[in-house]
Amino acid sequence: MGVTLSKRFRRTTIGITKGIKLRTVEMARGIAATMVVLFHANASADEFGGPAPGWLSFGEHGVDFFFVLSGFIIFAAHGDEIGEAKVGRSYLLKRGIRLLPLLWFVVLGWAALRAMMGLMPPLDVILRSMTLIPSLEPTLPNVAWTLRHEALFYLFFLVLLIRPAFGKALFALWFFAAALQLVLTLLGRPVTGVPSFFLSSFALDFLAGILVAVAHRGRAFSPTAMPLFLAIVALIIAFIVQQHFGIKRTGLSDYVSIAAEYWTLLLGLLFAFLLHGLLRIEKRWHVPEWLVVLGGASYAIYLVHTIANSLLQRIAIGLPSTLIAWGVGHMVLLLGGVMVGIIVHFLFEKPVTKALRTRLLPRVAP
Repeated sequence: MGVTLSKRFRRTTIGITKGIKLRTVEMARGIAATMVVLFHANASADEFGGPAPGWLSFGEHGVDFFFVLSGFIIFAAHGDEIGEAKVGRSYLLKRGIRLLPLLWFVVLGWAALRAMMGLMPPLDVILRSMTLIPSLEPTLPNVAWTLRHEALFYLFFLVLLIRPAFGKALFALWFFAAALQLVLTLLGRPVTGVPSFFLSSFALDFLAGILVAVAHRGRAFSPTAMPLFLAIVALIIAFIVQQHFGIKRTGLSDYVSIAAEYWTLLLGLLFAFLLHGLLRIEKRWHVPEWLVVLGGASYAIYLVHTIANSLLQRIAIGLPSTLIAWGVGHMVLLLGGVMVGIIVHFLFEKPVTKALRTRLLPRVAP
């Protein structure tokens, strides 16, 4: 469940032993999920009469970091297996176990809860959310839209594992098409509709993560905090500029605006630099265990927090107006969303994942 490295990747870079997590990366993953929770808490402020400062909108870009991180993790964990067709089944099972059980639990649970409230979601929305079919239509919960991109990347990497020549051509075509869409967007003639989903700059976020993995695979960087410091400063500046000029996607199905294309690319590059900085301090700083736990629960936090948000609004709206004005309503939604995610992680995600991996994955000989 944690961020671990393939044998060759461990050997040629930071030299940690098998099974040891990259604690700085786990920490960052947990913080990114928390930022998304904060973003939605702020976006829900009008529901309980709270303030909604625009600068908190930066939290939505935790998803950009997740895409970069996915590219890094998948290549670091499976890059040495490219061309080994026999690993295709185990790879597919690992990705499926990681992604689907919790997703299905959340989708069906939220649909059932809404049905009891007299708000039964349409069947096509439920099926679309559970299958992650590429679409511009909304998902249930709405944050599941990002998993469509994850699933597409996982599928392409599966092709790379079992058919390297074809997989390399597929990735080259995908990244080239995404780069071409950047040019077409600048010219005011982007590809629109469902094809724009495949051509999103999010594809280049995955590439940025892969490149970080390749860079750290090829050499051992000296441990220093300077790259991380510079990355954080650059991101702060970027978010200030974003807020000042009102740069943002027009919606979750926006893949063709200048902001959706070029700002996504810029943030992807900055998050890749941030990831590089985190790896550079891996051996210098011991991350507190609670932050590692937060990272381990990040997927559950991400998936369930909007559901918790909808329910916790009923608590926030009952707070005294003075406390709401001070942001206590935000804290109720933030802390509540994180805690519900952690509970779901330990009571459902972790035991189910362990059981499925034990039952379905081949045992590794000692």
